[in-house]
Amino acid sequence: MIGLDCCPATSPTARQHLYLYLLLLGSFLFACTRVARAQASPQPPEAPVSRAEQITAAEKAKAAHLRPVEAPHGEQVFIDTKDKVMKHLSVTSGFSLRLGGLPTGGGFSIGPRYTRSDLLHDQLVSDTSVVGSTKLWWRAQTSLAAPSLVNGHLSMKVDAAYEDAASVFFYGEGPTSSRNGKSNFRREFTTARFETAVHTVANRVGLGYRIGGLLANVGPGRYSDPPSTSLIYTESTVPGLDRQSHFMTGTGFVFLDFTKKGFSNPSGFKLQAENTQFWDKTWGAYSFDLLATQAEYDFTFANGMRTLALRARNETAFVDGHQVVPFYLQPTLGGSDDLRGYDRYRFYGNGASLVNAEYRWSVAEALEMAVFADGGNVYQRPGLIGFRHSRGGGGIGFRFKNKNATIMRLDIGASPEGVHVWLVFNPVFRKLPRAF
Repeated sequence: MIGLDCCPATSPTARQHLYLYLLLLGSFLFACTRVARAQASPQPPEAPVSRAEQITAAEKAKAAHLRPVEAPHGEQVFIDTKDKVMKHLSVTSGFSLRLGGLPTGGGFSIGPRYTRSDLLHDQLVSDTSVVGSTKLWWRAQTSLAAPSLVNGHLSMKVDAAYEDAASVFFYGEGPTSSRNGKSNFRREFTTARFETAVHTVANRVGLGYRIGGLLANVGPGRYSDPPSTSLIYTESTVPGLDRQSHFMTGTGFVFLDFTKKGFSNPSGFKLQAENTQFWDKTWGAYSFDLLATQAEYDFTFANGMRTLALRARNETAFVDGHQVVPFYLQPTLGGSDDLRGYDRYRFYGNGASLVNAEYRWSVAEALEMAVFADGGNVYQRPGLIGFRHSRGGGGIGFRFKNKNATIMRLDIGASPEGVHVWLVFNPVFRKLPRAF
């Protein structure tokens, strides 16, 4: 007997087709899921084919996760403040402020300044300023310079200045002068000069000549304690105290600069030498020659973060016959630029020798610290040059910098005569320090 099913039977071929359809549907859904996941998360880069490409890919991956290094809050505030101050002090053309500019002992000084660096198609530079201090010292100066003639091989400059130092200290002449002989006098210098120089070897070597005039006047100091110099000393013991002169001056000079820029300080060797002749045109009694030399060597290490700085300086006056050197033109030691552990203008003599050593290290982008040692002596004639009656001291310093330039420094010097604090707006190793 033949029986019939209530529903049509599924053939084996149809059943295989159904299985194949379900398998394709599952594969399609699985592929869609993988694509969605791949779009949701970044794919790793393809493996580089070379070692150089592997290193480059690793550096890029590392750089993508690095954050810029930020300075501590206190350091950043200091840097921002320094930049704002320098904005008003570093103007190359127009009006600005000038800090400093007076000899040591003048106190905090500030005043207006007007500069132009675009005259005659950028060939002339003019600079005029007037600064005054809390101690009633002041200085007015103007200059006009052509610093880069003949493709930078020739420079010319004319300048004039008036300087009124109302209270310069004087302790007596010689290396054995006593602090009990402290006095003060007023010193006025009026100068006018013309200078020309030749520069070679990429401006590393130069020589030139400077001719000019110096009008000098000395009078009672503004302080009553210590007393005026004229109340303690006489013309017989202090030449030039009662008779001031007008001088013609001529200076031959040479400089060598084999330094290179560094992270915080230049490194290398620098030498300066100059010989100035003073011709007394008033009394004919105070003519002399002053030979001055200065050598510096800076050694930088630790990627430029550390510096060992050395300086040696000597000034010697030479006289003929019965000529003498007036005391207000004698070399001196003591103050913020040489023996920092002694009073300013502590020692006077016809000659002075000085050595300085500093170890400096960078604390921040705009701050440098230093420990230093100073030593020197004065003498009355060239034959006495040496280490007799030498005085020494040392201390610690803080230098606030803009790139490689020092804009302000605080030095604390100690010696057998006490501790002295100096806040000044110039580098410690200045050029040969003659005001004229």
